[in-house]
Amino acid sequence: MLLLLSLALLPTGELQANEGVPARPNPPRLVNDIAAILTQEQRATLEFRLDTFAKKTSNQIAVVIVPELYGYEVSELAVRIGLEWGVGKKDLNSGVVMLIKPKNGNGRGEVFIATGYGAEVVLTDAQCSKIINKYLIPGFKKNDYYSGISDALDYMIPLLAGEISVEEDEEESPLAVLFGVFILVILVILLLVIVFGNNQNNMGGGDGKGGGKRLSTAESILLATLLSNSGRGSFGGSRSSGGGFGGGFGGGFGGFGGGSFGGGGAGGSW
Repeated sequence: MLLLLSLALLPTGELQANEGVPARPNPPRLVNDIAAILTQEQRATLEFRLDTFAKKTSNQIAVVIVPELYGYEVSELAVRIGLEWGVGKKDLNSGVVMLIKPKNGNGRGEVFIATGYGAEVVLTDAQCSKIINKYLIPGFKKNDYYSGISDALDYMIPLLAGEISVEEDEEESPLAVLFGVFILVILVILLLVIVFGNNQNNMGGGDGKGGGKRLSTAESILLATLLSNSGRGSFGGSRSSGGGFGGGFGGGFGGFGGGSFGGGGAGGSW
């Protein structure tokens, strides 16, 4: 009887933690290193970035690092945290949960990025998988969790902020780059064929005026197109890494907004 009474008097957050889902942080914060793998400075730096991003946009990214999965699959725990903590704005469901279970002993490391209904429109399952395999896991394999998380945020923040679109990002894929190189080679070959053919036609002929060959209209158009494409730089361009953050916290993170989650996202292990 006393045990039941004690459980009834426990705060909601503590009861949730006993049920296997980490308690909603109080005071609220976006970086929750329950496994204690980051330094205090690293946690503060990430919190500052995410808090600034949340205040500038309608999105909230919560980074949660746990020592275990409390009996859940990593995907299920990430979604439960998103729902029970209410990550994201309630009317927009714009929350993202990056759940990390570090590798320890013989156990494998696991990570899952869960997206709210609103966030998954931009941060698709394919994008989440790319973030995990290109940014998070490579850093985690080196036991450098901070760099992995920071590199992932360098990609996620501009994407969620609308600074780069999904279409623009897809152009940076290896297949898109290969296709661009192929088109460039074809243009060069066509130009060489036209110029060489014109030289053949003018060999031994001409009126001797000017001593040089003038490009035809077709050659001029093709050359202008080629130069225009080459002047655009690399096929993907560069991506903003979040830029600098001036000023202070502005009072710190104000709290989660009650966002909802479905089944969007992706996971991985190492």
